[in-house]
Amino acid sequence: MDERIAAALAASSSASKMLASALPGLGVAFVIGSYFFILLDRQRANSPSKDDTQVGLKLVLFGVMFAGLALAVHGTADVLAYALGGFKGGSIKLREAIPSILIGGGVGALAWKLFLPRTNYASARQPERFFLGAVAITGAIAGMVSVNNFLTGLFTEAPWVETSAGLAGALPAGAVAVLALVRLGQLSGWTAPPPRAPPQYPPQGGGYPPQGGGYPPQGGGYPPQGGGYPPQGGGYPPPGGGYPPQGGGGYPPPA
Repeated sequence: MDERIAAALAASSSASKMLASALPGLGVAFVIGSYFFILLDRQRANSPSKDDTQVGLKLVLFGVMFAGLALAVHGTADVLAYALGGFKGGSIKLREAIPSILIGGGVGALAWKLFLPRTNYASARQPERFFLGAVAITGAIAGMVSVNNFLTGLFTEAPWVETSAGLAGALPAGAVAVLALVRLGQLSGWTAPPPRAPPQYPPQGGGYPPQGGGYPPQGGGYPPQGGGYPPQGGGYPPPGGGYPPQGGGGYPPPA
């Protein structure tokens, strides 16, 4: 194997392990930040979370789901990077990624299906909105960074193993961000813009020929109204004469 490719694989594996160990901290940061904003929101008289006694419980569950989702997306990106990179580095890359998918997806699904339905999350949705917003912004930023790494690798002619990792990271992160944003929009009551009206042909109030007229125009034509060809009262030759003219003359003239 080329030394440059081997170095890229080693660096990618090391960065992947460091990121996987740091991702659970996202759940803790989400719980702390969301609870702080809910405390501020409760100062309003009409706050939707003012009387919610389960807000802390729901934030913890959504924080667990957030960390699990981040870990599962990270493992999925590693699997895609292994496939797009041409399956280089041996199956060890795949075996390192599978636990992240199993643990992250399993813990997130357990919190979502087993514990969250026991709360009042269906009627008090403020924590869920925070969760969806955090997933959308985190996935969008991660996707942009991954696309930047992919394009940088293309422009600098880096090894494809390293370049493809950027593309592999952008795909699952972008998909999760879009899904979370759509769900958040539905909960927030967004509406689709009205469809554009198709263009009218011909335009309303006119066409070809124009309304109220035609070809020839009304009141005239070819020949004109009240006359023709020859004109009324005369013709060709004129009255009283002809060709040759009346009264003599011709071609040749009379001898």
